[in-house]
Amino acid sequence: MANPWRSTQTIGDLGQAMADWLEARIPARPGYFDTRPDTETDHLIPTLARLCRGGYVTVDSQPGLEGPGHDGAHWRQKAYVEGYLDGRGPLLRQILRAAEGAGMGTIRANRPPATPVPFTDRDGQPTSGITTRFPRNQLAREWDGIGRRAFRDLRAHGVHLVIYDPVWGRNDRLWPALTGAVR
Repeated sequence: MANPWRSTQTIGDLGQAMADWLEARIPARPGYFDTRPDTETDHLIPTLARLCRGGYVTVDSQPGLEGPGHDGAHWRQKAYVEGYLDGRGPLLRQILRAAEGAGMGTIRANRPPATPVPFTDRDGQPTSGITTRFPRNQLAREWDGIGRRAFRDLRAHGVHLVIYDPVWGRNDRLWPALTGAVR
């Protein structure tokens, strides 16, 4: 069987391959050290696959959650999604407009936030979030194993975009807004 990632030639091809991986049609994905998404995102797979097929190639996400964790501490998460899209078409404007209309925050990787944006905290202490610029070699590490043409397309025309809900634990605004943007 041919490697579906190696045969990608465009950002759109990457979206199709990512959707297939999310839906367990292919067994692995570049830059990810597990064979399947975390179980906390299982209910988001249909939405994430739709976003990928619509042109926003998701690479990381989490639902908005709040409550006791496995360690007994109080954990909070903001709903967020990170991905790439082709900046030449109307999709970037559509997604930014939908995110803004739903009250979501956005971060472009080449424009880091002035102050850190936490996405997860434990007992009020941030454990993950966006604080700095992404490393220059982020694309090469994250997409090792894709087709050369797809990598060139991503490097030349890809926009790295994070969209998040600023409210801790809320999980009902981000996903419908993004789904509506890729219809």
